[in-house]
Amino acid sequence: MDLIIRIDDRLIHGQVTAGWVRPLGIEQIILANDKVANDEWERELYTLAVPSEISVQIFTINEVILFLKNKQNDKKTIILINSLQDALKIIESDTDIVKLNIGGLHFENGKKQFTAYIFLSNEDINYAKRIIAHGVSLEGYEIPGSPKVIINNLI
Repeated sequence: MDLIIRIDDRLIHGQVTAGWVRPLGIEQIILANDKVANDEWERELYTLAVPSEISVQIFTINEVILFLKNKQNDKKTIILINSLQDALKIIESDTDIVKLNIGGLHFENGKKQFTAYIFLSNEDINYAKRIIAHGVSLEGYEIPGSPKVIINNLI
């Protein structure tokens, strides 16, 4: 399965479509978020940001876990989730994930800065430590080709 799993608190937005989807030849975007999956208006809003030639699916976290376990995907795919908490749920479900791309967890009061685009709360840091304990590499990338930051080394 040709797959990138990206944590970005904005989910689908211009940088994802212009900076990731087009340059990497992504054929399918899967947005995995319980709130969005259960809100028709939000599902519609997020799909508007994607070029018509790119397939978009919106799953709950449990649905994306089943998708990952099925391993029947033949499209180059990016899965977008918006939190380390959801990433941990996916990792703890025995999905064989070894690497997560962190691309945008933005500033909020009380969060510590790790890169120009990654800010983590104490709760986020605890989720990250639990993910790392599963042998997963957390790699920060703003866009493809930008310098990779191994978040494991900063936690």
